[in-house]
Formats: sequence, structure tokens, C-alpha cells
Amino acid sequence: QDESVSITLQDTLKTFSKKAIEQIDAIKQLGTLVILTDGCVNLHELGTYSLVRTLAKGAYLFSVFSEIQKTSELHVITRLAVAVRRKIIVYSWRNNQPMDTKEFTVADRVRKMEWVTTRSLCIGFDNEYSLVDYESGELKVLCSLSSPLHQGGSTYETTLNTLQNLGSFATGALMGFAAKPGRPLLTRLPKEEILLVKEDSSFSVGLDGKPKWDSGIEWSGTPVELGYAHPYAVAILPRHIEIRNIKTRALVQNEEMPHVRLLIQEEKKSLLIELFLTCAQVDELVQKEDYQEAISLISQVDSVLDVDTGTQVKMLYAHHLFRAHHYEEALMIFKDLDVPATEVIALYPADISGHLTPKDAEGTSSLSFVHNEKNRTSIRHTQSTIMSNDKELKEAVGYLFRFLEEKREWIQQDIRETKKSSTSQDRDDRIQKALKMLEIVDTALLKSYVFAGGPQVGALLRNINYCNLEETETLLLKRKVGGKVLPVFESAMDDHSSLNCNCLIFILPDSYRNRELIDFYKGKGLHRKALEHLKALHDTSEDQVVLQTVYYLQDLDAGHFDLILEFGTWILKIDPIVAMEIFTVERSDTGTLPRNKIISYLEKLSLDLCVMYLEHIIYELHDQTPEFHNHLLISYLAQIQRDSASHENKDSEQAVNKTRKKMLDFLNESTCYKAERILSRLPVDGCYEERAILLSRIGQHDQALNIYVHKLGDNRAAEEYCVKNFDSADSSKNVYLMLLKVYLNPPSPEKPMLDPALGILTRHGTNIDPIAVLRMLPPMTRVDQLYKFFEKSIRESNKTKHMDMIVRNLLKAEQLQTQEQLSFYRSRCVRITEDRMCPKCNKRIGYRPETCRY
Repeated sequence: QDESVSITLQDTLKTFSKKAIEQIDAIKQLGTLVILTDGCVNLHELGTYSLVRTLAKGAYLFSVFSEIQKTSELHVITRLAVAVRRKIIVYSWRNNQPMDTKEFTVADRVRKMEWVTTRSLCIGFDNEYSLVDYESGELKVLCSLSSPLHQGGSTYETTLNTLQNLGSFATGALMGFAAKPGRPLLTRLPKEEILLVKEDSSFSVGLDGKPKWDSGIEWSGTPVELGYAHPYAVAILPRHIEIRNIKTRALVQNEEMPHVRLLIQEEKKSLLIELFLTCAQVDELVQKEDYQEAISLISQVDSVLDVDTGTQVKMLYAHHLFRAHHYEEALMIFKDLDVPATEVIALYPADISGHLTPKDAEGTSSLSFVHNEKNRTSIRHTQSTIMSNDKELKEAVGYLFRFLEEKREWIQQDIRETKKSSTSQDRDDRIQKALKMLEIVDTALLKSYVFAGGPQVGALLRNINYCNLEETETLLLKRKVGGKVLPVFESAMDDHSSLNCNCLIFILPDSYRNRELIDFYKGKGLHRKALEHLKALHDTSEDQVVLQTVYYLQDLDAGHFDLILEFGTWILKIDPIVAMEIFTVERSDTGTLPRNKIISYLEKLSLDLCVMYLEHIIYELHDQTPEFHNHLLISYLAQIQRDSASHENKDSEQAVNKTRKKMLDFLNESTCYKAERILSRLPVDGCYEERAILLSRIGQHDQALNIYVHKLGDNRAAEEYCVKNFDSADSSKNVYLMLLKVYLNPPSPEKPMLDPALGILTRHGTNIDPIAVLRMLPPMTRVDQLYKFFEKSIRESNKTKHMDMIVRNLLKAEQLQTQEQLSFYRSRCVRITEDRMCPKCNKRIGYRPETCRY
């Protein structure tokens, strides 16, 4: 109404056709103008209007349709259907290339036809509407005009029972003259629907013939022409034009136009009318804050209006819902619109949003569809009108952390995909921006969890997170307001009415707060701060701190070894048994700590702890390093010397005996220590049994036996030593003979020990050379004392002699058998000729004997 419309004549083609033009349309994809005149369909070139081709003769109606199809590539499929007598001819093009032409025979004259898809052609006859399948050629009846419609659970009986058969309509939607009442009218709708007309009613059906609406459109009269301009159905009546909403069927506009007879059926038909109506209605609805109706209208015209318009109106609606305390619905819209998390967080109080404010968020907002200062102000000051009490704030925060959890997953997924993508210039910048956003999201998420008082705080802080260090520390450590300690609420409490909404202080129980703070430090890799905090807690008599510190140090890997030793010292001094678990725990994930450094460290603190650790790695971890085995023996000796120097009570004596027993067992069991090194450390006037074992290890059996007999006075142990170390294969190291020498040739001033020597001869005489024994015995030894020795020796000698004779005779018999076989084979005669073949290599022996290797 505010602008004048001017039309300029550009060109006139007086000889364009010999007869009147009955129907005209354009195929933009082919650059072609389609003309129906004088019973022919002619194709003209757009621009020059020169005749390119005549497709059919006897034609009276055509319909054009183009559609983009996506298979492996994008293709533009164009169909041109021409009605000729009682058949339909379809011409097709893929992009600009012609395809095969198809013909379909119909039983009656076509009155109206319209393409629904490139495969489906809707046809109006005198008595029915039908659908032709282009691929199969099948003709399916959609609706009979002589009977009411009963399909799909919905009926139009009220409307359709009063309708009579429609008259014929020859020229279709593009004809230049009006249709008579009762003629079939149809037009294509989105989503493969068809709008059909019966007298003064219209209804929508799908390709299966089932109604899509519960009620049809009731026009004020019988339409002369029907069209569709998204989202409106337009009907030309004899004296006016009616425009109705295709969804609500409500009358939108009624204009007096008595001479209108033509409605161009094109994708952008009535574009000017649609834009005027829609933009005005959307703007009016936004001003009234009737956002739901505005969004409904925009959803129907999204192909015409700017794509961002719907997003912008939905943003206004989300802010409106937030101000109206409908937090769940508002955040759902924010999520659907993929609004940056900063914009949503900024709507909450500063104790959750931190440094973010609505004004800051507005600068990064995607919202530009703000018509006036009223909308801008309402968005900027949304926070001031919400969350009037603590209960409402708790509800809003509950919806917030659900929103942030999903945002967090999306950002992390985006980071992973960005890292996998090929190297690009902005790759690092994108990752840094995402990490910055992730820090804001995680920090706000932590504050929301703390306020809600749920167990999610620990789960967030124990895992990888990007919470801001300073804000998180302040949040978990703050406990006072104005110097007064506020009551601590448990995590399971639901009533936060005692808290001041204008100054939120998140208060946690000490143990809970400290545990979460330690988890946060640990997740950030700030192990020193975490350990210092734990030590400070112990200084204030915090329970279970020692055990918590031990668990913390157990999780550290070898890269933090110095830190483990530094903070393990005070625990070892307080509770050494528990603290030793720092070094004895199995570290499959964090790696093995350097054992030699641990031994040196523990040795400086306590000899007993060093022994405990060495026993652990040798007995439980089965470490066979000689250095560690030697170190354990030396540590045992040090313990013995330490405890032996203290004779104040019986406990020290018991400690010495216990250590000596462990040392003896270890000397007998271990094979990894170096006996020479340990021998040099043994005291001269003590540890005789240990010395005997060590001498045995280096092969000095005579000295070991001398210790058992003369130092320890344990003849039984000496005999057991011989049984253990006797080797019949090495006669030069006969330990029994060595023991006889110890008994019979003792060092001065010891006297010979004949009785123990005779006992050895009686029990083990078969293992000793009788001649060596006779040379060693004193002259005054009686023969009857040697009876058992000689008896066993002679019996053993005879036994050996007889066994040797048996073996000799067996060998002799075997030799005779071998000689007999040799004589047999030597007596055989084999004659070899030039033709004789070797049975192994199948070669002639006489030809080249040297070639046969058998």
C-alpha cells in the first residue's frame, strides 16, 4: 500500500504463433519456454524465443515439474507430461540430457493434471482423481467423485456426500480462461500431498489416497482456479480471491478481484503477497510476545523468509520463557538452537556465572532479530526478573547442569574430531577456543553441582576436567561470611532456605570439601598443592589424613618420585607400617619406582623399614638382583649387631634370635647373593653357622665342617652337611673324608675324636675309600671297631665287582653278535653291470659311479 507498482513493456512478438496460446510455462533448468497452441506443444529458447522443437500434435494440456535428486551425485530431473487424446506422453531430462519418452493410456479424457513428484502424476477426470506411477505405469484411483471418502480413520462424509461429479476441465492450471463450476481442480502441496477440490470444498490426500486432514477447507463459493503459495492456499472465485492458512484453514485475506482468471502455478507464485502477509504477521506477533504463534507461522514459510528469522524469534521466545520461570522449556529451546553456553550461563546469578554477564553474552549472541529497544532490554536484563527465591533458584540450577552436561559432551566431541582432521591453519585456534569454552562450561557445571549438593561434584573433579583453578579453589575453600561460620549443610539436604540468594556461599562438610579439593588438584596435576593441603589437614587433627595421603602417593608414577619421598617422610615417622604401602603396593598403571633409590632412602630413615622393603621385593616380587640379596644379608647383620649391643631386656635377645633365623633361612634358600662379600662382613667371634653356610657356597667344605665340629660342637649338623653336599662323581671333594680329617686330625690343642669318626664310617663307609681311611686312622684303633665299616666296604666292593663282570659279559656278547653280522654281510656277493640301477637314486651305477651318493 505504501509503494507504487510500475510495469514496463520490454518486447512484443506479434508473429510468435499463428493461433492463440492456450498454455504457457518455462523450464528454467533447460532454458526453454513451453507453449501450447494449435494442438501442439512447442519448445522455444528463452531469450531469443526461437522455436527449438515441436513435441506433440493433438495436445490439449501439459504439466511441467523439476526436482533435484541425490544419489551418488546431484541430478536435476525434469518431467513434461502432455495430454494427447486418451493418452499421456511424458518427456524427461536428466540435467540437460534427454531421456527415454514414455506413453500411458488412460480410459477417459484428462481434465486436469499436476506432478506431485518426478514419479507421481495426479490426474483429474470427470468422475475421479487418479495417480499415475511413472516407473511402473500403474494407474491408481485416489478419490471417486461419485461416492463419499472413507479412508485412514478420518472421513469427509459431511463435505463429500453433498458433492456431485465434477465437470471436465480441459486447459488445467495454466489456462487463460475460467473453469466452470464442478470442474476438477488440484494443486501440489509440500511433503507429497495433493489438494483436491469438490465444488466449494478442498481436502488434502497423500500418494496412498488417505486424507491428511481431519477437516477440509470450506470456500465461500466454488473455486474457478486453485493454487498454493506456502503457507497459504489461494482460490480464485468469480468475484474475489480467498487466501487461507493451509494448516488452520483460517481465512487470512479476502480481496475483491472480479476479473481474475489466471493463477500461475510456480514455486514462487504470489511471492509478493506472501512476504507482505508473513513479515507483517510475524512482526505483530513478536510485538505482542505471542511467540508460539509466530514460530508456528515461520515454520510454514521457512523456504521464503530468511532462515535466521525462525532462530531469532525462537531466541526471543526462550528468553521470554526464562523470564516467566519456565526454565526447562527455555533451556530446551536454547539446546535446540545450539546457543553458546556463555549466553545461558550469563542468565544466572554471579555466583554461578562468574565474570559472565548478560551484557557480555549479548555481544557474542547470534540474536539479531530484535525489532525494538524493548526486546533488547528484556534480554539484557533477564536475570533481574528471575529466581526470586532459593527454591526457584535450585530448580533453575538443576535444569542448567543438565544443559551444560550435554554441551560439555558436544564440545569434547568437537575437539576430538578437530584433532583427527587434517592439518589446517585454524586447527589450533579452533581447539584453543573450544578449550576456553570448555573451561567456562566445567566451572559453571561445578558450581551448579555444588549448589545442588549431589554426588556429581566428586565425579567431575576426579575425572579430566577444565574447571578454572582460582574459582574452584575459592569455591571449595570458602566457608565464612562476615567472619561468622555458617551452618554446614550435608549433600543430601534439599532445603536451602537458610541461604541468602543475593550472596550465595557454597558450604560443604570439611571431609567432603577437602576430598573434592584434593581430587581437583590431582586431576589438574597439582600434586604438590594437594599433598601440602593434606599435610596441613593433619596438623589440624583431621582424621584419616595419613591413609588418604598414602593412597594419593600410591597413585603417583615414577616421574614424581622425588615428591613421593618428600611427602612420604612425615607419614613414615607417624605410622611406618601404613606408610610402607606407598612403596610396596603393586603399580601396574603408574610404573615401577626405582628400587635402589628407595632402599637408600629407607636406610637413612630406618634400618627396619629398609629390611621390610627388601624382604618385600625379594620374597613377594621375586627380584633376583644380587645387589638386593647382598643388601638384605648386610642389613640382617646390622640388625643383629644393633640388637646384640643392647642387653637391657629379653626383647633384644629375642630380636637377635629372630633376625638370625631369618638370615639362616635366607642363606640356605637364596642363590643370588655373593658369599665372598658377606664373609668379609661377618664378625670373627660370632655368626659361625652363617659363616659355615657361606664357606659351603664357595666350596671350602673342610673349613665349614671344622666350624660345625669345633666351633659349634654340632656333630649331627656336620653329618647333615656331608649328606647334603656329597658328590659321588667328584672323588677329590669327598666331604665324608674331609669330616674324618676334622675328627682325626684336629688343630691343636684339640684331641682326635675317634668315636664320631667311627660313627661316620659305620653309617657312610660305602662313600669313603677304605685305603684312605686306613691311612688316616690312629695306630691304636682296634680292628673290631672297624668291623661294620669293613663289612659294608667289602660287600660294596664285591657288589661293584660282580656288576662290572655282568656288564663285561654283556658287552662281550654284543661284540660277538656284531662280528657275526659283519661276517654275514661280507660273505654276500653283488654283481654290478653297466645297466645296474641304484635303487635309491635310480641312476646307472656302471655309467658314472661317482654320481651315486649311495
